[in-house]
Amino acid sequence: MVFLFFFCSTGESLWAKGEPQLVFETEGKSNVTDGNYANGRIRAVNYAFKDALALALQEVLGESSYRRKRKMLETMLREPEKYIKRYRFLEMHDSVVEQISRVKLEVVFYPQAINRELSTLGILASLVKPNTALVLVNEKSLSVEMPPDFWEYVPISEVAMLQNFLASGVNVINREKISERVDEGEVYDAIQGDLDAAVDIGLKAKVDIVIVGTAVTTRLGDKNAEGLVTIQANLTLRAVSTTQSTVIAARSDFATVQAEDEFKGELEAFQVVGKKMADFFLDTMKRYWAPKPESVPGMEIDEFATDGDDTVEPAPPPPPNSTPSMMEDL
Repeated sequence: MVFLFFFCSTGESLWAKGEPQLVFETEGKSNVTDGNYANGRIRAVNYAFKDALALALQEVLGESSYRRKRKMLETMLREPEKYIKRYRFLEMHDSVVEQISRVKLEVVFYPQAINRELSTLGILASLVKPNTALVLVNEKSLSVEMPPDFWEYVPISEVAMLQNFLASGVNVINREKISERVDEGEVYDAIQGDLDAAVDIGLKAKVDIVIVGTAVTTRLGDKNAEGLVTIQANLTLRAVSTTQSTVIAARSDFATVQAEDEFKGELEAFQVVGKKMADFFLDTMKRYWAPKPESVPGMEIDEFATDGDDTVEPAPPPPPNSTPSMMEDL
């Protein structure tokens, strides 16, 4: 005799606009002892959890890296429920004839929990190229009437940042190399603040740092007496460490220029603000990549120590009619 049970509910994508990530269907089965099908189903579910986590790790690491790191991953595979966000039964049946229980599940994982554990184990660092960066900017400019698809347009601000990085010797990956591997919905999620999306993009691009953000240009008034138009370019970016799954810096800044036409003004304004932003993030990345001093037991240094005084001095108010500038290193 075979008992069949079916459970149905609607699925949900991890990236609202992109392809589902770390969502897997998996099966588990277990022998039944002394007719105790309840315990058999529990064991079958645990086997399904472990199989689902193995699939998730292969998705993150790639099959070859997963095989090479299999022994290091045993601690994670022994406790798959630590990384599960939710799950649901798709099928379940108990076979009296075969004395087994089978289940089929849909399992959704916390990507950040998996990435942080992989970082703790030192595995993520082996997957990315050291001292590399990727810049992705969603730009709205005066010279482009209708915003194109993300991968079809190379933003002026993004080019300005990359030029400064290259001139300083930073290894950068351009968007053309990853456009077929990263869904634009995932990029928009990263730009809007989704840390998991930014880390996933970094892993796919195999870069150490991902810098994402927005850029916009506006025209300030009409042409002046000399026939020049005033253009302001605003740039807001944040840098995410792929291997540490953390935001390491964020900043907003702007530049205002006068030019004969809007397009020329945009170019000049983005060059100016791009240079300021590149200098800031270059300094941040150099400090991030610098060798860390070895700590002496009992002499650890708290990076955010306050010398015993926990009082935080309030920042002075901005001068009248000033524009908020930035959020510095986090």
